[in-house]
Formats: sequence, structure tokens, C-alpha cells
Amino acid sequence: MKKVGKNNSGLTHLAKARIEKGLTIADVTRLTGLSYDNYIKYEREEVEEQNMSIETLKKLSDVFGIDLLTDYHRFKMDSAQIVCGYMERNNVSIRTFAANCGVSATTVKNWRNGTCAPSYEIWERVFK
Repeated sequence: MKKVGKNNSGLTHLAKARIEKGLTIADVTRLTGLSYDNYIKYEREEVEEQNMSIETLKKLSDVFGIDLLTDYHRFKMDSAQIVCGYMERNNVSIRTFAANCGVSATTVKNWRNGTCAPSYEIWERVFK
């Protein structure tokens, strides 16, 4: 996977990919359905990793032919399985895991059934 970020030319990874494909910003927004404001924030790297939309990253990946999903986004997509596996391997109860993460037992149950995913901070501290 190519790393997102500014390269030696001063262009961000997305800007370079867009230019290499011969696309304008208008082309990208038309192909992805993203608004100009939304896309330009991604291209200028104004969106923090934890706030990036998986669907937006998938759309941009398809248009540019590069994988833009980060380890965190892959974790979010499979978080229910990862949380269950972590708890099994470490033989930890829902209550204990909840206390260690600083969340309620209900939140851990929701992670396990895929209703929601652990926060970026918990991913960094526990799963990364």
C-alpha cells in the first residue's frame, strides 16, 4: 500500500494520484459523488485518520486505483471479530475488558455484535 502524505514535489498523495490519472477535482467529485468541499479536505489532508469515512476512502481508492484504507479502517471493518478474538485469546470477560477500556459492558457487547467499533484511541492503546 502506498503511504498517504506529501511527497517531495509538495503535492499530497491524493493530488499526485489525481494528476497522474489526468483528472480534475470536478472529475473526481463526479466519479465519486463527493462534494467539492469534502474531497478537497481529503486531498489537502485536512481530515484526521479517525474521522475519515471508510466509504469515501473506498470510492477514492477505486477512482485512483490505489488502496487508501489504513490499518485503523481495516480494523473498524472487522472490529467485531477482532474484539471477540482478543477477548478469547486473553481470556477476559466483558466486564473486565470494559473496565480496562473505560467503557460500559453494554458498549463492549455492542462492539462484539458489530453495532459499533472501538474508538481510535482504544484501537491505538489495545489493538494496534
